[in-house]
Amino acid sequence: MRTVLQNLRLRVERTRKSRSGSIIALSAGVMVLVLAFAAFTIDVGYLALAKQQLQTSVDAATLAAVTEFDTTANQSVVKTNAENAAVSLAALNEVGNIGGLVLTPGTDIILGHLDWDPIAEEFIYDWGVTPYNIVKITGSVELPLFFAPVINRGGGAGVSMQTSAIGTYQPRDIILALDYSGSMNDDTEFKSEPSLGATVIDAAIDAMWGELGNPAYGSLPYAPAFITVEGVPEDTGLNIPHVSVEYQGDKVSVTSTLDLDQVVLRDSAGYYLTYSDLSGTSGTSGTSGVFADNRKIRQVWVESGDNGDLSPEGDGEKFEFYDDDIVTYLSLDAVTYPHSSGSWTSFVDYVNDDSDCGKMHYRYKYGTKCLINYWNEKKPKYTQTNSLWQITTQPLNAAKNASDILVDYIDAVEADDQVGLSIYTHTDASGAILESGLTFDVMNLKPLYRDRQAGHYDNMTNIGGGIKVAREELETNARPQSYKVIVLMTDGVANRPTGNPVGFAQDQADLCFAAGIKILTVSLGLGADQVLMQDLADRTGGEHFNVPGGGTIAEYEADLMAVFQEIAADRPLKLLPGP
Repeated sequence: MRTVLQNLRLRVERTRKSRSGSIIALSAGVMVLVLAFAAFTIDVGYLALAKQQLQTSVDAATLAAVTEFDTTANQSVVKTNAENAAVSLAALNEVGNIGGLVLTPGTDIILGHLDWDPIAEEFIYDWGVTPYNIVKITGSVELPLFFAPVINRGGGAGVSMQTSAIGTYQPRDIILALDYSGSMNDDTEFKSEPSLGATVIDAAIDAMWGELGNPAYGSLPYAPAFITVEGVPEDTGLNIPHVSVEYQGDKVSVTSTLDLDQVVLRDSAGYYLTYSDLSGTSGTSGTSGVFADNRKIRQVWVESGDNGDLSPEGDGEKFEFYDDDIVTYLSLDAVTYPHSSGSWTSFVDYVNDDSDCGKMHYRYKYGTKCLINYWNEKKPKYTQTNSLWQITTQPLNAAKNASDILVDYIDAVEADDQVGLSIYTHTDASGAILESGLTFDVMNLKPLYRDRQAGHYDNMTNIGGGIKVAREELETNARPQSYKVIVLMTDGVANRPTGNPVGFAQDQADLCFAAGIKILTVSLGLGADQVLMQDLADRTGGEHFNVPGGGTIAEYEADLMAVFQEIAADRPLKLLPGP
C-alpha cells in the first residue's frame, strides 16, 4: 500500500511528463510560424525593392523618350526614336531577379500632345496627337517569390506588378527682363572710339544713316567738315577782294583774292587778338596756345585791299561765328528741327564742345554723322528722338538679335512655353514696364523689344525694378506646373532707385527665390556689374552668363546669341502626374 507521500510523487512525475510533451508540440508550432514570418519578410522586402526598381526603370525610360521629341522633325521618325530610346534604356535596368525591363512599343509606350487650357486652367493630355511632346510608359513584370510557394503549395508562385510614368519637357514661363538704359547704344557712339576704333564707329553710323533713310537737312553735309563762309564778291574797280573764312573753332583759315593786311579775332570771352603785317593771300590765325582756356573764336575781321570800311569797326570785312550764325551758314534756319527735343543751336553747340566729337577729330566739324551721334548720346529717349528704334545701335541690337534666338526657338519647337517682356528703366514708380504679360503668341513679342531704343523711357538702370515687374507677373499668371524663370540682361550697373539700388535688386531676387522663380543673369560688356549679376543668380539657384566684350562687336554679338541659344534649349525634363 502506497503512502500519501508516494502518491504525491507519482502525481508530480506524471504532470512533468505531460508538460514536456506539450512544450515539444508548442515549439514545433512556433518554429512553423517563425519560418512563415521569415518567408513573408523576405518576400515583402524583395517585392518592395522590385517595385522601386520597376518605377526607376519606367521613369528613366520615360525621360529617355522625352529627349527625342522634336516638333520640327518628321513625327513618325520622332515616334520611332522615342520608342527605341525607351526600350533600350529599360532593358538596362534590372527589376527583381528577372533582368531588364521589356517594353513593347504601341502597347507599353504611348505618345501624345500636352496643351494648356487657359479657360480651365489645366493641362490637357491628347494621346496619339502630334506633334509629340508627351509620353506615357507602363512597365509590367511577373515576379517569382522565394518562400511563399513552399509554404502555400496550393497558392501562386509569383506576383504581377505594374507601374507607369508620364514625361514631357517641363513647360516654362519665362520673363525677359531687358536693359534699355541709355548706355545700350554706347558701342556705336563716338565715345567708344578709343576701344573700337574710328573705322568701326564710322561704319556703324553710316549704317544708321541708311536705316534712317539718308536724311539731309539744309546744306549740312553728311561727312563732318569745317564750314567755310564766303564774303562779299570781288570788286576789282574798288579794290575789294573776295574773302573766305574756314571756321575751326579756336582758329580760322583765311583766304583772299588780294594780299592780307590784318586779321583780328575776338573770342567767346571778349578778348581780341590781332595778326598784322601779314603777307600773301592766305593764312591761318587762331587763339590756340594764346588763351589758356582754349576759348572759341566768335568774330573775325579780315583786312585786305581796300575793304577796311566794310565793317563799322573799320577793320575790314566782318564774319561772325556764334551758334545761330553757324545754323544760318548751314541753311538750317530754314529747316524745322526734326524731333521734339533738341534744336539746331544745341546741335551746333554739341559739335563745338563735346569731347567725344574730339575723339573722332570731328570737333567744330558739322555733318549729319555728328547729328546722329548727338541724338544717340544726348537725346536717346523715344520722347526726344522717336526714330532711333529702327537703327542698329550696339549692344542693344545684339540683345534684340539674341532675344530673337529665344523667341524663334520656342515658336519653332512648339514647346508650350509662355514668354513675357519686362523693360527697365521706366520713369514710373515701378522702375520698369511690363511690355507684355506671359503669352503663347511669342512672335508678338518681337515688335515690342525691337521697336524700342536705348534709353527708350529713361537713361538710368533700375535692375531691381526689372526683376520686380517680372516677378509679379510670374506670381500672378504663371501656370502651377511650369518652370518659372527670369532672363535678366544688363550692360551696366544698378543706379536706380536712388538710395540703395543694389540692395533693392538683391531684395527682389530673394523674393523670387521664395516664389520658386530662378533668375538667369547675362552680363554684357566690360561695364556690366558682374559681381551683382552673379549674386542675383546665386540667390535664386539660377546661373550667370558673362559676355565680357573687349573684342569686336561681331564677336560679342555672336557670344551673346550663343548664350541665348543655350538658354532657349535648356528645357528641363519633367515627370507629371497622370491625367
